[in-house]
Amino acid sequence: MAEALKEAEKALLKNEVPIGAVIVLGDKIIAKGHNQSNQKKDATMHAEIMALKKAYKEIGDWRLEKATIYITLEPCLMCLGAILNSRIHKIVYGLDDPVFGSLKSKFNNEQVAKLSKKLEVVSSVGEEESLVLMQMFFARLRKQKLDKAL
Repeated sequence: MAEALKEAEKALLKNEVPIGAVIVLGDKIIAKGHNQSNQKKDATMHAEIMALKKAYKEIGDWRLEKATIYITLEPCLMCLGAILNSRIHKIVYGLDDPVFGSLKSKFNNEQVAKLSKKLEVVSSVGEEESLVLMQMFFARLRKQKLDKAL
């Protein structure tokens, strides 16, 4: 999760929502990503999607059956779909997302289990650090809006 938090910090420095993702296969990090939706003007450029695309290139396949993805924020429905389709077996995430989260916040474990019987989900890993980054981002955003209003 420490590497995913570093990716989230990269996003924060670029004025992106600070979310990072890292994909691990065996004991090796095979891909990293952070949000780039604003920079690339593309709503699909979430941290998880960026990491997945890099992982596919790294291993030469779209199936990541024995991989684990570490994400600083509970994945949205789009990212969960991509993760499930990639056959990732384990998701570890930090902070729950009550607005867009698709593992715990919008669905329950039984609903997610119906999507993939092999998926393991671990939450609240690096939760405090993820929360601090999100608070920094939104405080900056509020300040920017206030400065424009004045």
